[in-house]
Amino acid sequence: MVWQQYWKAILGFIVPGAVIIGSAVTSNSDGGTTITSSEWVTAIVAMIVTGGAVAAKANAVPEPAAPPAEPQV
Repeated sequence: MVWQQYWKAILGFIVPGAVIIGSAVTSNSDGGTTITSSEWVTAIVAMIVTGGAVAAKANAVPEPAAPPAEPQV
């Protein structure tokens, strides 16, 4: 399996959850001591939605390389 095709979807899945969980342990969130159940749900929903959206968007097709120039004589 070629994983290179899926890296953007994997990152699109992981990064939003990591940001939400990271902000959940700050002092502004329930004293920063625990992660609430609503924060867990928000993180999971964000991960599923963004990961799915990124995976659904096709990668751009690279343009073919120009053929080599003919040698001048």
